[in-house]
Amino acid sequence: MARSILILVLSFSFTAHADLFDFGGDKERESRIPTLIEKLKALEMKADPSYDDAFNQHVKAIENAVEEEKLYCSGEAPDSQGKTLPAAQKQLCMRELKKNYVEATDTIFDLKKKYLGIIHKKQIDKLSEIQSKLKSDIEKNF
Repeated sequence: MARSILILVLSFSFTAHADLFDFGGDKERESRIPTLIEKLKALEMKADPSYDDAFNQHVKAIENAVEEEKLYCSGEAPDSQGKTLPAAQKQLCMRELKKNYVEATDTIFDLKKKYLGIIHKKQIDKLSEIQSKLKSDIEKNF
């Protein structure tokens, strides 16, 4: 009798252990945000409206992914396969989302700052060229 109770308790504890740490064997959902960040970083930076458009499209894709993952992590929406997040994983999911979101905002800031520096330098060069031409015209006319 004691032996069967021991076997029952052990089998229950192994099952509980598997469910606790494996969450029923579901594969962990991968975030799209790191991939989108890498695509954003891979854009060739140039002082051209096409870069600005591509940059804004990538930023919008990151924002959409963050919103989708926020809904998934909070348990309000299922993933693309129709599976919802177990309650035990919500906090971990939110932490991972926060980490990815911070990385995305840092990347966006750094790239935008660099891009604005390029644009600013181009504008200063153009202004200097205009000033030189103006001085040249003044010298010729006076």
